[in-house]
Amino acid sequence: MLNYYDILQVEHQAVLTEIKRSFRSLLKKFHPDCNQDNAAWAAQQTRRLVEAYHVLSDARRRKYHDHQLRLHNLSRPRPTDSASFNGGENSTAGRCRQVLSDLLDGRGRRAIEAYEELRGDRRAFDFYPHLSLKDHLDCKFLLGEEYERQEDLEQALVLYEDVYNEELEGPRLRYFFDEVRERIVTIYCQHLPRLLTSEEVIEHFKHALTLELPAKERAEIRKRLAETLLKVGNDAEARHHLIEALRLRPSLKGVQRLCARLKIPIGS
Repeated sequence: MLNYYDILQVEHQAVLTEIKRSFRSLLKKFHPDCNQDNAAWAAQQTRRLVEAYHVLSDARRRKYHDHQLRLHNLSRPRPTDSASFNGGENSTAGRCRQVLSDLLDGRGRRAIEAYEELRGDRRAFDFYPHLSLKDHLDCKFLLGEEYERQEDLEQALVLYEDVYNEELEGPRLRYFFDEVRERIVTIYCQHLPRLLTSEEVIEHFKHALTLELPAKERAEIRKRLAETLLKVGNDAEARHHLIEALRLRPSLKGVQRLCARLKIPIGS
């Protein structure tokens, strides 16, 4: 198995500041811009560095990685080996691999059924550390797609937001970052308002504002929130959110009528 300490060239006892320092130094060394004669190799090395940093800079993931290294170095397997990536079909790892396989092979409904069993009554199930980091993100993104296809938009959002937030941690892996951001904004701004009550939509918009979205997307969400608040008669809060939307993006489109109703001078 990959030893992320070796990849980042740090000791097992390294503290976070040492890990960050080594990561930044190696990233400069292996960056494709500095290795244009062998760009593909440099990109691969960079991806390994980013994944190693993503794991070792997170206490929970690092703890599990340490556990996996200990198991790997033992001469005899222990019962806990069933939790590793090489677990049997009935192990948690085996079931996770089957979910990913079903998703890749177009068996979306079966994948969701298996995922629901793994999730139980939890908000979501974390495929890492039972799968590699990339497979973990693949699995969550593809499940989100399947839930969206089945019009369970709230569960799709749970998975998409998990992927988005994970790719915000440390250096972005950018497997799905831009695409998943677009899907999140589309569901909030276009789909949920058609399916939910105004009160439910308001709560969802307010939750969306807790995500670390770019200013453009936050401005659009605040505009939509202002429109919905106006529908339920909350003019004061609607005015606040529209002013914030225009502060974030003065060139925001489709606000003339809304500004007039809320007595906000355009261009102020």
